[in-house]
Amino acid sequence: AAEKLNISQPGMSGALNRLRQYFNDDLLTQNGKQMIPTPLGATLSVPAKEILATVRSRLAVQARFLPEDARRSFTVMVSDYAATIFLPKVLRALAVEAPGMAFDLHQYADLPGDALAAGRIDLLLGPQQALSPNHPFRPLFADDFVGVACVKNDAVDSVADIDSFLAMRHVLVRLGDSGLPTTDAIFLERSFAPRRIDVTVPVWSLVPHYLMGTKRVAIFHRRLAHDYAGHFPLRIFEIPTALPAFEECVQWRASSRGDPAIQWLVERMEVHARILDDVSA
Repeated sequence: AAEKLNISQPGMSGALNRLRQYFNDDLLTQNGKQMIPTPLGATLSVPAKEILATVRSRLAVQARFLPEDARRSFTVMVSDYAATIFLPKVLRALAVEAPGMAFDLHQYADLPGDALAAGRIDLLLGPQQALSPNHPFRPLFADDFVGVACVKNDAVDSVADIDSFLAMRHVLVRLGDSGLPTTDAIFLERSFAPRRIDVTVPVWSLVPHYLMGTKRVAIFHRRLAHDYAGHFPLRIFEIPTALPAFEECVQWRASSRGDPAIQWLVERMEVHARILDDVSA
């Protein structure tokens, strides 16, 4: 810990002792060869990370921001949906416009808003309902849902209504360690009888692998379905009910409002989102 903070070991011990006196708590206790936080120490972790994230954001602000000269690394939480159909185009352009910028992509966690607030990520890409109400965001592009199946799956030809569709064998996507429901799943679970779930996977990119050579079906984003149809023998069909469309957004910490690099990134994403819509039109 002392090495990470670039101070001596006695200096680290002295700092911990001062914190223990201030909070009147041990904060860290010995457990074998490890130090583990006390209950109070654990509760201080999140606000401390939020404060440090604000400090880092303020220190990163430059009087004059030049993308071509910027040297920054950004952590982005994103589902493999947006990481497939949108983000590669953005980062391809940024490799030219801002070659000193690096990006660390993380899969969706159970509480993406908490990861943003704690400073573990700089940007969050996701549908509006997955965003935190405490931080600013911008809409990027809209999408809706279609059904997908193996091209040899002729069972979908007899799907006449939503009940017969839900009775088919489905591949379901649940995001994060605790299995966060996707936009389509939330709507269907609230409005209709349960689907027959054959396979549950943690990311969208696995779905086609569990459709091939089977009678299974899945609900897919329309843009992603057409993208994957270029790589897998998929058939795309309309679902026999109207699922609500959704809007993919980008969100950043409220404390980053004054960070020109973050604001520039958001603006570049908005530009590429408009290009994505123009190509799809």
